[in-house]
Amino acid sequence: MSIAELEGSYGPPPEGAEDRLPPQDVHAEQSVLGGMLLSKDAIADCVEAVKGTDFYRPAHELIWDAVIDLYGRGEPADAITVADELTKRGDLSRAGGQAYLHQLIQGVPTAANAGYYAQIVAERAVLRRLVDAGTRIVQMGYAQGGGDVEDIVNAAQAEVYAVADKRGAEDYVRLGEVIEATADEIEAASSTTGEMVGVPTGFTDLDTLTNGLHPGQMIVVAARPAVGKALALDTPLPTPKGWTTMGSVAVGDELIGADGRPTRVVAATEVMDGRPCYEVEFSDGTVIVADEQHQWFVSLDGADPVVRTTTAVAACAGTVTIDRTPVAGSPLAAESWKVIGVRPVSSVPVRCVEVDNEAHLYLASRAMIPTHNSTLGLDIARAASIKHNQASVIFSLEMSKTEITMRLLSAEAGIQLQHMRKGTMRDEDWTKLAATMGKVSDSPLYIDDSPNMSLMEIRAKCRRLKQTHNLKLVIIDYLQLMTSGKKVESRQQEVSEFSRALKLLAKEIEVPVIAISQLNRGPEQRTDKRPQMSDLRESGCLTAETRLLRADTGAEVSIGELADSGERDVPVWALDDSLRYVVRPLTHAFSTGTRPVFRLTLASGKTVRATENHRFLTYDGWRDLGDIRTGERVAVPRHVPAPERHEPFEDDGQLRAMATLWSSRTEYREGDGLLRSQGSLLGVEIVPHSERRLIPSMFHMSKRQIALFVDTMWRLDGRVELDADGEGVVALRAASRRLLHDVGTMLLRYGISTRIVMAGNGFELLIEGVDDQRRFLQEIHTLAPRSVDEQALLDRVRARTAAREAATVDAGVWDGLQGAAAEDNSLGQVATLLADADLDLDAVNDVLWDAVLSVEPDGVEEVFDATVLNCHNFIANGVAAHNSIEQDADMVILLHREDSFNKESERAGEADLIVAKHRNGPTDTIVLAFQGHYSRFTNMAQSF
Repeated sequence: MSIAELEGSYGPPPEGAEDRLPPQDVHAEQSVLGGMLLSKDAIADCVEAVKGTDFYRPAHELIWDAVIDLYGRGEPADAITVADELTKRGDLSRAGGQAYLHQLIQGVPTAANAGYYAQIVAERAVLRRLVDAGTRIVQMGYAQGGGDVEDIVNAAQAEVYAVADKRGAEDYVRLGEVIEATADEIEAASSTTGEMVGVPTGFTDLDTLTNGLHPGQMIVVAARPAVGKALALDTPLPTPKGWTTMGSVAVGDELIGADGRPTRVVAATEVMDGRPCYEVEFSDGTVIVADEQHQWFVSLDGADPVVRTTTAVAACAGTVTIDRTPVAGSPLAAESWKVIGVRPVSSVPVRCVEVDNEAHLYLASRAMIPTHNSTLGLDIARAASIKHNQASVIFSLEMSKTEITMRLLSAEAGIQLQHMRKGTMRDEDWTKLAATMGKVSDSPLYIDDSPNMSLMEIRAKCRRLKQTHNLKLVIIDYLQLMTSGKKVESRQQEVSEFSRALKLLAKEIEVPVIAISQLNRGPEQRTDKRPQMSDLRESGCLTAETRLLRADTGAEVSIGELADSGERDVPVWALDDSLRYVVRPLTHAFSTGTRPVFRLTLASGKTVRATENHRFLTYDGWRDLGDIRTGERVAVPRHVPAPERHEPFEDDGQLRAMATLWSSRTEYREGDGLLRSQGSLLGVEIVPHSERRLIPSMFHMSKRQIALFVDTMWRLDGRVELDADGEGVVALRAASRRLLHDVGTMLLRYGISTRIVMAGNGFELLIEGVDDQRRFLQEIHTLAPRSVDEQALLDRVRARTAAREAATVDAGVWDGLQGAAAEDNSLGQVATLLADADLDLDAVNDVLWDAVLSVEPDGVEEVFDATVLNCHNFIANGVAAHNSIEQDADMVILLHREDSFNKESERAGEADLIVAKHRNGPTDTIVLAFQGHYSRFTNMAQSF
């Protein structure tokens, strides 16, 4: 159909239709932004109603994004800070300039009404989406060969449904609204007695240890996910767009549920080896390989279906069937399979996923047979809200609110969860539910299962609950399922950002925040399967001798010494977002247990010993040591600012005397009283050549005295010369590697990079870069007239520097760089392009990229970690290293159930709460009873 035919069918357009604008209200948008620039409360009000894409003007979306980012980092958002943020992004002129920001503030009637203005903006955005949807529906209707009419109608309905996008319908709701007429009879009175200062957990021994959970605390509760319930990696899985396999599916992907509808993957286990496996054969010939704990939703002899493990299915004496019952309109047909055999086979790698539908079923194999996938925070919320009437909220990214409510009812009423799911409750069970309806419905427990929640939304909802219901407790289940919606360098960095933001949230609204987290596979590799704090996902650790560079004295201190001394708030150098070194407080260091360690060796001679999941900065962001390969590059300091302390020596002669004492010309003679007395006067301990190191007071001298000291050492044990090829050699020789490392650390004050190599029976510190040699000759090696070689080398490096500055870059190189930037490629690809053109990446920050020579196993020993606020990284043995997510937590609680690994355990039904970290009190292990059929943890019965 042509345009002319359409116009003929519908007649001329209405008057003024050509000038019709999409629905929008620019004044409301300006008032929203103006109110947010005036009031932090206005930001919290607006963020629940509006998204950045709801703004009609692109400039307003830019300003919104800047305000939200500042607010999310806990920084003030006003005209000045927002202008600065937009300038950093290069968006200030596109947003209208700083003057426009002030205009927004002046134009807002009152910040108190920002929430109402936001509703107007959101409504106009919905109307614009409706116009767009209507246009697309019209196109569907006129499309030739568009497919089945029913499919087109379904697609049109989906377009209209997408327009609504009512996030509010999925927000937190009161427990009484979720369970409606269903409630339960809670067990007698709480066993907690006495006055409780903090929020009670309901676990008597834990409350005694902690005196409750306190405002401002961030508590991590961590456990291993279920280790069974897994299928072979080559198991085919149908998706809405085709097929994938168990080995390839990832969190966020969609599979097909047993009802025929798409279902999202919300969690995925790592690949598991060594699990007992079985072949499950069905009546149509399909064979699926599963581990012994994989779950199936089966019927036995026609009875109601129940969840059974593979081994339980194998033990069934009757007829076992699995049914697929899709919803009306699904292209899938209803079908039933009979299980005709379950046979043990050799173990194969297996894996499992969790899906977000209420039945927790998804389809597997080419026959598309339904299979089943894989609660402490809920028990703490029950204690706070139901037993003590204190408002709490659960943000669940794992379970729906109906599933949470069902588990809560089972725990409170003592009704078996399977009976509730199957609809087989007895009369006395119904009596329990009816008897306590008001009690549970009126409890101030709020549940929010909104999908894809961002931290900003959680923060805004918590602020509102704090204002309206005096919120006392926040639970997030669970940390690894959260997404920021932003592009980040790595998943580890994103989780670390969540951790910091949750701690900020706890302090801001003055309530304890519990983050449910998963442990890595560390416990499975131990004989007793008992978790340690180092098993937290994204967590890594360093060995005790690792030296951290202080920002107050300029000297290094080992992480083991910091842990032993308990010293807190130590200023250290940390990289900010622009890769500049800034001062940040290291709040404390602590042991995280005994673990296998690896030795990272770099081309510069630097070495660090760390666990395989400790993170180092690479071209592609912060990455685990275990993922870094030979030849890749990691960040090391190129330049370090002057320390906070400035205490030069009174007499330059002291420095010359120290350089002489540390030089190879001063022989070590045990029992030499004269030499020891000379050293004592200078504060220098006389030790063998191989053990020599600089004293801490040397590192906060002035740059002039550093130059004097280093130059004296060079003239005693160093050389500056031209080799046979005419290349410059600038080297300092010593028997002590640590002494050369200390001198190299001093040279970072000048932006001079060094490399340590073995030389004969000792080591040499080499200065090799053109700029490094030039700075050394011009700024440090100046005490005496230059030799012929020294002057020739200085002339050579000056000429090379001048030639490089005058050189032009080939147009092809520029095109390649622009293409890499346009495609958002990594820094590594940019560096490769420059290297191919024989160019260096000029320093615009404080880091240098050092090549990895090797990553090798290096024993098993005690390891440590540290907490650095804000930037969360430090300099470790001269290498940029990151700390891990749990360091933001005030308390870390690890959950361990022995019977989950050993079915024959004498401790069946018991669970250990291991308080592995308690910033403000002692640590301990609390034993609880786990009542799986009621889906709850409870206090152990006491013997008297």
